[in-house]
Amino acid sequence: MPDHKNIITKILDELLPPDLHHLIGDLEEEFNLNKEREGLAQARWYFWSQLVRSFPWFFVQSLTWNMEMIYNYLKVTWRNLKKHTGFSLINVLGLAASMSVCLLIILFLIDQRSYDRFHSKSDQIVRVTIDFKSPSNNESSLYATTPASLAEKLETDYPEVEEALQVRGNYDGEFKHGEKVIPLQGFYADEDFLSVFDFELISGDRASALNEPGQVLLTPESAQKLFGDEEALGKTITGLGDRDYVVSGIINDDVRTHFTFEIIASHKTLEANTASQEMLNSWTSSVYDSYTYLLMKKGIDTEAFEEKIQTIIASDYNDPEGESVMASMIIQPLTKINLGPALSNEIGMVVPNFFGWVFIGFAIIIILIAGFNYVSLTIARSLNRGKEVGVRKVLGAHRLSVIKQFLFESVVITTIALCFAVLILRFLLPEFNSLFFISFTENQIEMDLLANYGVIAVFICFSIMVGVFAGIYPSLYLSSFQPASVLKGIFSTGNRLSGQTLKKTLTVGQFTFSLIFIITSFILFQQFKFMGETDYGFNRENIVNIALQDISLDQLKYELENMPEVQSVAGASVVPALGSIRGVWLESDLIEERLRAHSFLTDENYIQTMGLNLLAGRNFNPEISMDTANAVIISDQAVAQLGFESPQDALTKEVTINDEDYEIVGVIENFISADPMRAGDPIVMFYRPDITYYAVVKTKAGSTGDFLQNLEESWLTMNSLYSLKYKVFDEQLKESPQLIVFVDFIKILGLIAGFSILISCLGLLGMAMYSAENRVKEIGIRKVLGASVQNIVVLLSKEYLVLIAIALSIGIPLSWFINNLWMQLVTNKVGLQPAVFVFGSIAVLGLAVITIGSQAFKAARTNSIDNLRSE
Repeated sequence: MPDHKNIITKILDELLPPDLHHLIGDLEEEFNLNKEREGLAQARWYFWSQLVRSFPWFFVQSLTWNMEMIYNYLKVTWRNLKKHTGFSLINVLGLAASMSVCLLIILFLIDQRSYDRFHSKSDQIVRVTIDFKSPSNNESSLYATTPASLAEKLETDYPEVEEALQVRGNYDGEFKHGEKVIPLQGFYADEDFLSVFDFELISGDRASALNEPGQVLLTPESAQKLFGDEEALGKTITGLGDRDYVVSGIINDDVRTHFTFEIIASHKTLEANTASQEMLNSWTSSVYDSYTYLLMKKGIDTEAFEEKIQTIIASDYNDPEGESVMASMIIQPLTKINLGPALSNEIGMVVPNFFGWVFIGFAIIIILIAGFNYVSLTIARSLNRGKEVGVRKVLGAHRLSVIKQFLFESVVITTIALCFAVLILRFLLPEFNSLFFISFTENQIEMDLLANYGVIAVFICFSIMVGVFAGIYPSLYLSSFQPASVLKGIFSTGNRLSGQTLKKTLTVGQFTFSLIFIITSFILFQQFKFMGETDYGFNRENIVNIALQDISLDQLKYELENMPEVQSVAGASVVPALGSIRGVWLESDLIEERLRAHSFLTDENYIQTMGLNLLAGRNFNPEISMDTANAVIISDQAVAQLGFESPQDALTKEVTINDEDYEIVGVIENFISADPMRAGDPIVMFYRPDITYYAVVKTKAGSTGDFLQNLEESWLTMNSLYSLKYKVFDEQLKESPQLIVFVDFIKILGLIAGFSILISCLGLLGMAMYSAENRVKEIGIRKVLGASVQNIVVLLSKEYLVLIAIALSIGIPLSWFINNLWMQLVTNKVGLQPAVFVFGSIAVLGLAVITIGSQAFKAARTNSIDNLRSE
């Protein structure tokens, strides 16, 4: 028989229902007869003509048969769900809980993937990024920025580029119209910005909106704040301390984009300023804030283009002194900026792919735990379902049809679970949107996304995938039963991994994951509490930090020191422990490698106002001229790392800071300089009252409220262009981003821990119920022979308690290992305390005992005579 006919008969074998398979034999027989009578060519022609004419009928028969089978599967599934309501509910609720978390993560990823796809040329737009090294960065590091001059060079010298545009970040300040003054943030963009990107211009001319110096685009919200109901287009606003700007357009920012802005100024504004022009011409000065976007011609191989432009580095951006080293240029597609690699100096709020992978990891673990439940309970019920399989096979069912039936059943259950999961999701979504890192980065997921057809299709596909995943092993396991054996009560499949072994393994795995999540949540909470109550090493009470802006420290001091509520006033360049740092390199003759430290520019009052502990030497003194030139105060941590024996030993010694020599005049006790997660960073303090940015005001106890009232009035008398900006230090520390992000992690892990232990306990409950039901006769006999309720409870519980004990023995060391890994990155840490592991283990064990014990006690209390009669 020809090969092509073999293929056709195989296809028909799959398509046709079993009672029509004889037609295949008829076709073959007729083919052979025609071949003998009229030759091979005529036989083939007749075979194909018969096949083509019969195909619609075959298709209808196949469809009808499959529909009948699906109806049969559905009927059997529904009967099983009704017959075993408890098990069905456990499976549905467990899957629904885990699927709701997964759906939330799917929604988040779908939303993040939609960023910047609304541009009609999004597939042609790329951003150039660099792998850059600087004096403060010895390691290779990816930056989203490039030299400002790169865009023009690429557009001029490379025919692959259709258009290149420059964007420059850090355009912010206070803007005034009439009496209204509001702070706005955004960036500079050149005249091609609106021709490359498809941001909607609500009013204004796209062609000329960014063509002239002093033009700005406002978002509708910014325009409303400044102009109220007035028409903003063509009006003038004043950048305080800057210049006047003309509103040339209103731009819609209500789109998913990696750009974050309230205002966009024309790049020509920068170019018109002589000082800015010099900065833009210097690649080392412009490289940290300038961005290059390219509109590539269609069909260009971006990988080849990326390789081609590397030569620019040697010709235009080489630094012979090695102070600023550009290792390579990287082409990044516009639609892969969000959920792309983490880059420094991003122009907006970008979610790096790391977070996406972490969320996917959580989703996989939580769905695995629920999947384990389904597999365990289905395998546990193999005693009952095995007989059903045996009967089906005796009546002529193939193994494949049995597999299809169990897979169909699991898909139906996950589809029902999907409905419950969507309901749970509607409660989870507002909580997720309220997380700090979600609200701060403006990545809230809109509820309307749930009605998106694409999202609905993804949800359905996901539930089918989960159904197949959960049902694949039970269907293979149950379909492998031999009818003769299972009808005699023998359920061994001959596999090395028996159903009982698998069931126990999955239970151990579930509780191991649950224990890890619970212990990690406890440790995160302990760490959060520790950081909130940690001793920062400075005074945080009754301190107010005031941004100086255009007011000098001396002028503000003069005004404030006359207030009765003020105890002292100091100046500083940085507010400590809030994440902002200014790094310097320290060197001494006693160490081989230079040392990284955090620096503070202060005045003579800073140590007293902040309550720092001066261990040795003296404070800065404005009467001593050397203090301004080359005096420095360092912390005891810096003393130790620079190789001095003691604070006293370090005094009057020379230390090199950023290649300049300084004399150590004092040593202070170390304090937390960067953020609450870091302790022990070396600190240096310079005497620079003329270039401080904050006034640090220490108020008398209980008088901070009165001081703030008087501060408002005093600020108005100082004729500042800017509005008053101040923060109460204690509140600033409590609102530290590091602390708030920790709260987010605690919420996320707490939710996953709660769901995982709930799902695990549901699974355990199901197996305990099943075990009790199947041992009714044994329990009755034991009770008749004198066994007490306590003996029965122990009998039914001990098997599961051994499994929980194994899970604890695996989960505890794994929890220690995992938490020890991230703890290595935290220097101000609470440490791994044994009590947390004990408490977590007791919590898991307690919940397991309650779950098993309830079913064991219920079984033990039943009337043994009734049980024996019923059996």
